[in-house]
Amino acid sequence: MSSVIEFLERLGADAQLRHASQEDIAQALVESQVDSAVGAAIIARSTSDLYALLDQQQPMFHVLENPGREEEEEEEEGEEEGGESKDALAASVVSRARIALA
Repeated sequence: MSSVIEFLERLGADAQLRHASQEDIAQALVESQVDSAVGAAIIARSTSDLYALLDQQQPMFHVLENPGREEEEEEEEGEEEGGESKDALAASVVSRARIALA
């Protein structure tokens, strides 16, 4: 499994490899000695197959959004200046979260 992780790390770090053709990725997988079934899942960009082949029950990554302090200060200033209600601010945060998830 370490060869798979090393390859995925290399794939994420190397822009040329990330945007390479399927043939070039297949060659890189062979050179990295990644199992053919796992390699096929990587080439097909099938995360569900990759999870199954690696015996992963949960996704191997999670995305969290942590707004910066600067954004919080802008929202507080907006409340004072614009007189926005808490409901309007909550709706704004929900819409930004939906956009980020899309």
